[in-house]
Amino acid sequence: MESDEDEDVHNLIEIALLWFLWWNYNHNCLLHRRAPHRQLLYSGNAWVQHILAHEEHCYDTFRMRRDQFLSLHQVLVDRYGLRSTNNISSEECLAIFLHIVSGPHSNRSAAITFGHSKSTISLKFCHALRRIYNLGVDIIKPRDPTFSEPHPKVSTGAYFPWFENCIGALDGTHIRIQVSGERNMIFIGRHKVPTFNVLAIVDLDCRFIFVCSGRPGSMHDYAVLQQALVHYYNHFPHPPQDKFYLVDAAYGNAPGFLGPYRNARYHLQHFQHGHLPETMEELFNYRHAQLRCSIERAFGQLKNKFRILKSIPNYGLRTSNRIIVACMALHDFIKDTGGDNGGDWTDTSIHAGNNAEGIAPDLPDLMEDVGNNADRVYMDRLRDMIAAGMAAYENLL
Repeated sequence: MESDEDEDVHNLIEIALLWFLWWNYNHNCLLHRRAPHRQLLYSGNAWVQHILAHEEHCYDTFRMRRDQFLSLHQVLVDRYGLRSTNNISSEECLAIFLHIVSGPHSNRSAAITFGHSKSTISLKFCHALRRIYNLGVDIIKPRDPTFSEPHPKVSTGAYFPWFENCIGALDGTHIRIQVSGERNMIFIGRHKVPTFNVLAIVDLDCRFIFVCSGRPGSMHDYAVLQQALVHYYNHFPHPPQDKFYLVDAAYGNAPGFLGPYRNARYHLQHFQHGHLPETMEELFNYRHAQLRCSIERAFGQLKNKFRILKSIPNYGLRTSNRIIVACMALHDFIKDTGGDNGGDWTDTSIHAGNNAEGIAPDLPDLMEDVGNNADRVYMDRLRDMIAAGMAAYENLL
């Protein structure tokens, strides 16, 4: 007959054996169980090379030409640290980012397309985002900070000489974002959804030269401008003396910022269907609206090309802000490397801008439409009025 001590030893052995069997089952059967390997007919890199081999597919997928994709890739590798890893090349990393922001496509959709896990897609997206954001810091600025030469658009023709010193246009646009928690309310403005109020300046080639993003949608456009002038004073492209940006009535007139006449027709749609300007103020506003249309067109091009800006998923405020700047950087890079094939950059892109209701892309030029003595009289009176206004302003100084 076994003693109590021997029985206790046997019980301990049984417990140890059961624990070992339980650990072995969990370790080998549960913890190390993996999802079945993705069976793809091609790798992610092979898919990228297939897209790059066809110019039309490349534009439709990455929103730029093949030579622009390769040039952008080389710049990001050489100057900004875009790198390859064991399983994903730097070209595929860039392609993942462009595929997501252009579609827009979710991480889940990109994981299926490129044959990687969702965590890998997210990691590579953030890696490319940081590099393109840093590119934006360097590229979103005026080509000539002194604005020494007038733009050809305003140096001759219908805008000369009254807008000869115009160097660009300034306006804001709202980009929808996803915000959770108590902070949601401060980002809800007149659009009744959470948005960023993004301030931007473009030159007359529709190229972004300044951006202030990340401000809540509840902020007024003028408040965003004042905050940008204070917080980004050293980076803001201040107009040189006698130069100015075109702004709408929300910003008002100030040195360096020229708005339209109040209490007079302004938006281009008000001049359609034969409703030509009838006063000096309306004629000035018409020309002003035609020229300020460059910022509306730039916003439309940006949102039509990088459709993630229609509504940015819940990436967090900091990442969402960087996505906006990165998309503007891509916009400028495309402009600087030969422009675009057409597509979403045509006149219809204007309607995707912030104030599309005020844009009529195919309005004929007023000078060609009227071409009579009355119009020339208006222009002469407008010249005298502007000269008198400038003289009065100089006397106040």
